[in-house]
Amino acid sequence: MLRFVLLLGFTLLVVHPLAAAEPKASTSFKLDVMPVFMKYGCNSGDCHGAARGKDGFMLSLFGYDPEGDYYRLLEEHPGRRVNLVAPSESLLLQKATGNVTHTGGKLFTEQDEAYRLLFQWLAEGAKPDPEDTPTIQGIRVQPSVIEFAAPGQDTAVKVMASYSNGSQRDVTRWCRFLSSNEAVVGIDEAGNVSGNRAGGAHVFARFSRFTEGSEVVVLPRGESNWTQPPVNNYIDSLVFAKLQKLRIEPSPLASDEHFLRRVTIDLTGTLPTPDEYTEFITSTDPNKRSAKIDELIAREDFAELWAAKWGEWLRIKGDTNPGSGTSMKAAWAFFYWLRDQFIKDRPLDELVADLITGTGSNIRNPPSNFYTMVPQAGSIDPGALGKDVAQITLGIRTGCAECHNHPFDRWTMDDYYGWTSFFTGIQRKRGREAREMLISVDVTARPAKHLIDGTEMPHRFLGGEAPDVTDRDPRKVLATWMTAKENRLFRRNLANRIWHHFFGRGIVEPIDDIRISNPPANEPLLEELGRRLAEEHGYGLRELARDICHSRTYQLSAQTNASNQDDEEFFSHARLRRPRADVLFDCLSQALEYQHRMRRTSKTKAVDLFDGGQRDDYNAYFYSTFGQAPRQSVCACETSDDAKLSQALHLINGDTIERALSRESVLIPALMKTFPNQPRPVIEQLYIRALTRKPSESEWEALLSEWPDTMDVKQQLTFYNNVMWSLLNSSEFLFNH
Repeated sequence: MLRFVLLLGFTLLVVHPLAAAEPKASTSFKLDVMPVFMKYGCNSGDCHGAARGKDGFMLSLFGYDPEGDYYRLLEEHPGRRVNLVAPSESLLLQKATGNVTHTGGKLFTEQDEAYRLLFQWLAEGAKPDPEDTPTIQGIRVQPSVIEFAAPGQDTAVKVMASYSNGSQRDVTRWCRFLSSNEAVVGIDEAGNVSGNRAGGAHVFARFSRFTEGSEVVVLPRGESNWTQPPVNNYIDSLVFAKLQKLRIEPSPLASDEHFLRRVTIDLTGTLPTPDEYTEFITSTDPNKRSAKIDELIAREDFAELWAAKWGEWLRIKGDTNPGSGTSMKAAWAFFYWLRDQFIKDRPLDELVADLITGTGSNIRNPPSNFYTMVPQAGSIDPGALGKDVAQITLGIRTGCAECHNHPFDRWTMDDYYGWTSFFTGIQRKRGREAREMLISVDVTARPAKHLIDGTEMPHRFLGGEAPDVTDRDPRKVLATWMTAKENRLFRRNLANRIWHHFFGRGIVEPIDDIRISNPPANEPLLEELGRRLAEEHGYGLRELARDICHSRTYQLSAQTNASNQDDEEFFSHARLRRPRADVLFDCLSQALEYQHRMRRTSKTKAVDLFDGGQRDDYNAYFYSTFGQAPRQSVCACETSDDAKLSQALHLINGDTIERALSRESVLIPALMKTFPNQPRPVIEQLYIRALTRKPSESEWEALLSEWPDTMDVKQQLTFYNNVMWSLLNSSEFLFNH
């Protein structure tokens, strides 16, 4: 009987049509079978790659654990999923071809190459790969740059994989493809790229743990009418080179009034005063813009604004629980230490190094609050802390690599746990007083253990080498590597965050999601900004801010033209953007010349609230309604500038404007006293305070037609209040343009 079964199995192998094909040298599970699983989505998160698998069968997500996949396929339930005697009867093939009910549906037919590979592997005995099986080292997408002369054209990419034995293989057939912007560029499952409309985008190929891409440019129809605009500095050269390539004409320069308002809000978080307006607009100095930039950057307001931004990223938030290490005293000390660093123009590399290596009392040594504010919990989770540090300092989100290799970036589980090892020795304990927390490091702490097999993973920099940390504080080793001038990850992250502040959009967007599959809109620009920040400016924030503001790119008008009206990412025109909640609040107060009551600060501005105003009971609703970060995470996405109906309703009916205009009015009565029964100078002052401009002729005509021709002071006051209310509720006031 046994002989008959074996003979039958042999006969099946011989007569199967694929078995008659030219034999292939030993089909590999890792090199041949695993790519099939990934190509057809078998190991994706919504199929067998889910945390608990699918329909009783589990694969590692995106194939991060091939040994485990081999075990579950062949050895977990022997004979259930594969039939080595009759390979074509294997459940693996029967379900994939739709011959047996399959939740994922029919994936391929018996004529497809995927079927041939799986069948051949089974026919060869489904052997495990030998130890010397070459491992993939990377992939390359060809061509690296694709240019379409007009929308509607198409071409194909080719993906080559390189292996540890020096060999290469065309793996295009087994890649997953995606586009960064489907509206501009599409790519199908076979790697065929199509230009859908004029613009720039990237297409990506995913194979094994690697994702690589090609830049695609789709030119508009017709001839280019490019006229080279004046160039102020290197920023303009790089931005305009990209625009010229895309045939996008930049907008003209913004007017002096628009420029003054924009640069003052961006650099100081305040509005220009009427005196500043008059001085700037009437000046005939051809270099007055440069002089204004230098003056604003030197102000203390500049430092306060950046302290507020970093306060959100670092999650500075006080509470009334003294045992958590986040007492209000600690939060206050941390914030004002941070503010002092920006006032002193401390280089960003030194500031970050102080944070990473913060040790001792969080009251007496404020930087050590980094380890009480970022991980706001009873104990430190090294993995969670490592993720937060990578996101803040490098702009990299490593969370996906905790349980599986990152599906859209280069980070593997090995990278994740090697990085986590830098934080396993950090300890916290109570200090002498209830509000105090002491931070220390155990240099003998064991490295993090890999999730799959429990192997201790030696300390390893993201994208770098494994340093020797024997008897050393790993954080100091990490800080030295991180803040080095040649560390592209660090310097590009900082440059991107700074750029975002002035344009409302990063060169990489979101600013803390830098990955291969989210490439920069202008790679040479980001690279040069990072290089200048580190190598020429010594990580000086003010110096890079000065470069950006001096550029013509920053000073372009928000008014678009026919070629750039659809541009949202290449900086061909200024972007309308609503200021941060605290900045908008301060601008409202300044325009109204009114000091709103605020709690927990002796300062007069919302940007100086050490914990972001969450405990400013008087104005907390305004801050939350206008998108202030709740500081629940380090994600920059917590700060929102989205427009909402609740915001409009609050400005229309809420007490932020109403109190200052009607109940406790100061500004308008003073102007009425200075200019009795003279509507023109009063209205002009209101426009300058709110919009940094004077009324247009049409506005004058409409306003004066509503002027109450009476000496009744109450009626005049009501008129002026209505004018100011209208200005403060206008889009022109609420957006920086």
